[in-house]
Amino acid sequence: MAVAWGATALAIGILAALIFAIAWLGLPHLSWDFLTRFPSKDAESSGFKAALYGSILVMFICGVVGIPLGVASAVLLEEYQPKHAWLRRLHGLIQMNITNLAGVPSIVYGILGLTAFAQMFGLFGNPLEPKFVIGQQWYHRYMDAAGKSYYLPVSGRGAASTPAHADLPLRAEPSRRAPEAEFSVVRGDQITPLKESVEREIDTFHDALSDGINATRGPRGIGAAAISPAAAETIVDQALAAASFRSDMQKNRDQMIAWVRGMNGLDGAELRAIRREVFGLVDRAERDRLLQGVIVAGSEPTLIDQRAWYYFALPFGRGVLAGALTLMLVILPIIIVSSQEALRAVPQSMRHGAMALGATKWQAIAKIALPAAIPGTCTGAILALSRAIGEAAPLLIIAGIVFITFTPGNLMDDFTVMPLQIYNWAGKPGGEFHRIAATGIIVLLAVLLSFNALAVFVRNRFQKPLS
Repeated sequence: MAVAWGATALAIGILAALIFAIAWLGLPHLSWDFLTRFPSKDAESSGFKAALYGSILVMFICGVVGIPLGVASAVLLEEYQPKHAWLRRLHGLIQMNITNLAGVPSIVYGILGLTAFAQMFGLFGNPLEPKFVIGQQWYHRYMDAAGKSYYLPVSGRGAASTPAHADLPLRAEPSRRAPEAEFSVVRGDQITPLKESVEREIDTFHDALSDGINATRGPRGIGAAAISPAAAETIVDQALAAASFRSDMQKNRDQMIAWVRGMNGLDGAELRAIRREVFGLVDRAERDRLLQGVIVAGSEPTLIDQRAWYYFALPFGRGVLAGALTLMLVILPIIIVSSQEALRAVPQSMRHGAMALGATKWQAIAKIALPAAIPGTCTGAILALSRAIGEAAPLLIIAGIVFITFTPGNLMDDFTVMPLQIYNWAGKPGGEFHRIAATGIIVLLAVLLSFNALAVFVRNRFQKPLS
């Protein structure tokens, strides 16, 4: 008796020490910002958002698919037991395998999920080149003379062709859903004259700005006189008025005024450095404005794709759907066994009474047995989901340790979950990452305790004595 009490006290003491250590390290970093920020290479700015959203989406799909399938399997195995001898032997074999599957290491399910869901045994190609795809749009990406990207929708993945006319409407940055843009196609020999016209327009601004500064300095020299705020504004406004692109440069007006005012009391070298900064700012802005949208005829585009929220492909690849279905395999035996136990707890007399009143077998099951088994079925399903949300091994094979700084946009998208993110942080060198890993453990423990509390509430609230 003393040995049993001592072992129990030791186990509770170790658990309390672990919880205290995690709370000591993680609670100072627990905040709303931690839950709403994406992971970062800087521990101080890292967050749990990608893992939290990924876990919610994976568990939702896992529950939607796994719970109905598990309950239906339990009804079939428990309520429709065969009468023939060889079918009873097959039923017993299936029942034994389901019971044993509940104890199989979860890493085995990861390997099975990788083969059956991520790759689908190679029957539909490979994840990089799936044979069946919906919700995908391909684009030809062109680079203009200013270095900006433009995207031309294409009907397939064939060879790209250069647009034959100007002002062709395109979508800029399709993955970010930016507004529509246009580009013009010019010959390669037209780029040089275009750039020369850009230089001439920039020179006009340079001359107007230099004349204004020199006039303000007066005969005492370029670095001697002070430039007041009003004079600096006048100089910049006159220079902008002399150029044809003042509306495009208006956003840089305050910065140019500050630089002009800073020319007071500087020597020649410092003054020239500041003027180069001012002129460089104008050069870059105006050159980008005039060369934006200019595509050289014959330039080779890059083929890229955009995936809609309903994007679907076979095979599933290493995405959210493959991970959720793999976790579904982990919890399916638990749901089946718990649902069977809940159905066994319903007295046969209730079924017989319903059928004696004229109900069919299925009506007796659907109207009598299943409603009475709901507390046990829900308790088993919730506990199974609480196990799945803490699983890392099967998803480590499917998703791997990836640096995710976004939430999944579709069911085929890359993802991470809370256990994987904690594992990633715990494996990094440096104490700061270990502290935020402890914060992630606190969040995961809170979710697990919430699931278990919900299971206890459902069992106590809805379970009634059956007679």
